[in-house]
Amino acid sequence: SELDSLNSGNEEDETSSEIGDSERDSGEVTCMPEELDVANEIEIEEKDSAVTEEDRGGQEEMTVTRKEEIKWRHRPFTTIMDTSFENPPIHEDPPMRPYEYFKQYIPDEIFDLMADNTNVYAMQSGTLSFKPTSPGEIRTVIGLHLDMGVMKMPRVSMYWEAGMDIGIFQNTMPRDRFFQLRSHLHLVNNLEKPADNNDVFFKVRPLYDAIRSRCLELPLEENLCVDEQMVPFHGTLSVKQFIKGKPHPWGVKIYFLCGKKHRKQLGLGAGVVYHLSQRITEANHKLYFDNYFTTYNLLELLAERKIHAAGTARVSRFARPPLQSDKEMAKKPRGSCDEVVSRDGKVALVKWYDNRSVVMASNFVGVGRMNEVQRWDKKKAQFLMVSRPEVVKLYNEAMGGVDLLNQLVSLYRTEIRSNKWTLRMITHAFEMAVVNSWLEYRLDAKRANIQTKDIQDLLHFKMNVAQCLVRVHKTVAAKRGRPSMSPEPQRVPHRPAHRPVQDVRPLREVQYDMVDHMPNYDEKRLPDARCHTVQERHTSSVILSTIIHLLCSCACSD
Repeated sequence: SELDSLNSGNEEDETSSEIGDSERDSGEVTCMPEELDVANEIEIEEKDSAVTEEDRGGQEEMTVTRKEEIKWRHRPFTTIMDTSFENPPIHEDPPMRPYEYFKQYIPDEIFDLMADNTNVYAMQSGTLSFKPTSPGEIRTVIGLHLDMGVMKMPRVSMYWEAGMDIGIFQNTMPRDRFFQLRSHLHLVNNLEKPADNNDVFFKVRPLYDAIRSRCLELPLEENLCVDEQMVPFHGTLSVKQFIKGKPHPWGVKIYFLCGKKHRKQLGLGAGVVYHLSQRITEANHKLYFDNYFTTYNLLELLAERKIHAAGTARVSRFARPPLQSDKEMAKKPRGSCDEVVSRDGKVALVKWYDNRSVVMASNFVGVGRMNEVQRWDKKKAQFLMVSRPEVVKLYNEAMGGVDLLNQLVSLYRTEIRSNKWTLRMITHAFEMAVVNSWLEYRLDAKRANIQTKDIQDLLHFKMNVAQCLVRVHKTVAAKRGRPSMSPEPQRVPHRPAHRPVQDVRPLREVQYDMVDHMPNYDEKRLPDARCHTVQERHTSSVILSTIIHLLCSCACSD
């Protein structure tokens, strides 16, 4: 399914602050495994007009209950008990290297494509000073962008300033070459755009399709959730949207696992979720979403396919259910609830009053087995035990992961001050690939019973990937300028006697890439020179040096 354009409104959220995230009009749509939030599919949304005649003719007709036919009754909802789900088998293989996870999302073909089309665009734009680039240079540009998200300098040019002394920038690529490649970065040939193309995101489609293809390979766990995300962008773009009250109100909206079909019959939000559910082929998955997507027709269609769904709801979409008003519920004890069920018994609405009221809709559980949770009372200045319906409990447990994915992407986001929306979308895609790669790595590490202290955090994981992109199969550029004729003062390194010196060793991907590893003979044969292999420690007179690091490996002697 292609990444389609949808128009998303900015309606007021009615979710309680006690239900996960209270206002979720812009976040992201994602399906994640049960333990970690690894996205399963990606779709980009546009602000689009009404459905075209071609779309109406191509989509399947569905039998849904008309709004005037929906009737409600005050009675307990019969919880569906057959909700058992068989999780896919777990492989306890040791985790791969960080760069290997990353390459599953961004294969080498993407860098080849970017190099070819960057050269084509430079020729089309008439840039005479442009030297043709290579996939290796494109990897370097992307790796440096990832490092920028970690280091957070206020200006891009500062990474190359002599006073900052940041070797990975100064010794890898000249500043002017970096800016030249960055301004010409392209994924497609503009002249090859089809005449009938309506895809606004045609220029970045290959990159997002590559990430999506990897997401589709991930197994679907029992609990899935739906939300949306904003990619920050302030430049000129026809599909740019403004969502008030969000951390990044201006930007491009992205959905995970969403599409364009079924909008006529279900509406925009519900159509997104229904298209997402096409991938769910096994019964008894549990799907959760917020009130932007929840409708009666969506819940009944998912119930027919044995997909158990629940979400916060807007009462105006449910044909005037006879729920108690907020004033009536405010007079009752905190934690009270009201429940109504549709006449056919397929959908339940539960109104729960905590600090304020919240309405939940579900096709498999209602009030159910209530449990007690601890809540803070401002008036009494103490904690109270408040009753909570089962549907609220399940929703809270499943919806937190989407916000976590947003948070992880924003932690080390590369700030782009550019009017080119393609550059913003490209860097966002690579950042998202790094986050998903780390989540997969962490999940595999936990399954392999690796101690938490030995598992890389997101910061070091991202730096590892960035260094591999910059250094693997790369020769380091020589410093420009004439070498100095004056002898440099000899410096005697200060070595504390009580602290052993640690070897600075390259990453394994760099260590074995067969580039810049030249053997040198140590004539001094220092007594403390030894082999740094894992099992043996012998003195050695042969040193394999690299421009980046010393003692990558050595040949042992008796």
